[in-house]
Amino acid sequence: MGIADLLRSTAFRLAVVFAVVVTLSTAAVFAFVYWRVADADMMRAKISLADEVTKAAVEPTAQLQPELRRRLTRDLRQIEYVGLFDAAGDHVYGNVQEIPAIPLDGETHIIETTRPDGVGTESAFFAGRKRLDGSTLVLGRGLYEIRALQQSVLRALVIGIGPTILLALLAGIILSLRASRRLRDIHLAIDRVIQGNLHERLPANQIPDGIDEVVRSVNQMLDEITRLVNQLKQVGDNIAHDLRTPLTVAHIRLERALNEPEEELRETARQILGNLDRALTTVTALLRISELESGLRRSAFAPIDVAALCYDVYDFYEPIAEAKSIAMKLDLQNKVTFIGDGDLLREALTNLVDNAIKFTPQNGSVQISVQATAEGPCVRICDSGPGILPTDRDKIFKRFYRSAATDDVRGNGLGLSMAATIAELHGLTLRLDDSVSGACFEIGPTRQDGRAGKGGAAKP
Repeated sequence: MGIADLLRSTAFRLAVVFAVVVTLSTAAVFAFVYWRVADADMMRAKISLADEVTKAAVEPTAQLQPELRRRLTRDLRQIEYVGLFDAAGDHVYGNVQEIPAIPLDGETHIIETTRPDGVGTESAFFAGRKRLDGSTLVLGRGLYEIRALQQSVLRALVIGIGPTILLALLAGIILSLRASRRLRDIHLAIDRVIQGNLHERLPANQIPDGIDEVVRSVNQMLDEITRLVNQLKQVGDNIAHDLRTPLTVAHIRLERALNEPEEELRETARQILGNLDRALTTVTALLRISELESGLRRSAFAPIDVAALCYDVYDFYEPIAEAKSIAMKLDLQNKVTFIGDGDLLREALTNLVDNAIKFTPQNGSVQISVQATAEGPCVRICDSGPGILPTDRDKIFKRFYRSAATDDVRGNGLGLSMAATIAELHGLTLRLDDSVSGACFEIGPTRQDGRAGKGGAAKP
């Protein structure tokens, strides 16, 4: 960054503002100190002079004149004023030739007078009082010494404020350069992200500050973008893989059908339709998940009875389970009301129950239970099948994921992903409860700790 860029930067402008604020604050403090020092000196001099004239006014005449003489003799700085006048007002002793125009009340007053050495004039404190014999005593003290002290204090304060200003500016420039380097590093990292490096992250300080909060939020956003991009790539690969197999099989069978007798063409056509149906089912499921993730279906939300919905699913699958010698159990409350889309929730429950029956062996059991909570309904679908392998629990909600243990079971790996998306659309969470035997899936409110439960978050 050049000097011109530095001077135009927001950080430098803030540094200048900081320096100005520090300078003004310091100047205000110094001004207050100067005012207090000057005021204290003036007050002390006034009180001292008034006290001296009061005491001197009552001294006997024989002692007064020697005392006044000593006062002038000790005045090497020539700031003392002494005047003794008789009852008629004539000068008796001292360097004050006539009574000044001040009240003779013993209080201190400031007047302009000729200096004791006769060179020029100055401001001075004067206090006068009448004596018992009718004479008048006047004492004074020049303000030169006080003014000189005030000037020394002021000069020291002015000299002291200079380094303060320089230090404030230096600190501001250092902070500005540091902030500029930080912003430059962040800008370079953003440029690398723009160029396609989604693994790049904005640099964070070891000591958090206000910028770090934004950096953390941007990095979290980049993590989510990276996850979505990777997921999109994975979905594309999975779609290509899942569609290639049925289409390849259909292509091969069509080639063979060209050479088959006419009576075998019907069976070949049926097999080709089955493969095309598999491809169509995959595409339809993906479009369905995309529609759900867009959130457009929330407009159809209305009050529904989840218990009645579960009973409908149970009633549909009970004959299918009975045909496989699987016992279907139902544990319902009278009524569990929830705001949602009944068709979507039925679709999610159908996927879960269908999987449960599909993977439960003969003489096993599948149970559907519904419970109302303060946060919303909680539906559990548990089976007595082999359960989910520990290595698969974090992956089962991903699209197209199929465990190696289920390769012999027909499916496209989208059922759980779709059920999880429907749950999320309703503000619920689909989670796996691995604390029981078999497989037990639960659709319910997200736990207060923010986790979806053991087995991983049920988000596609």
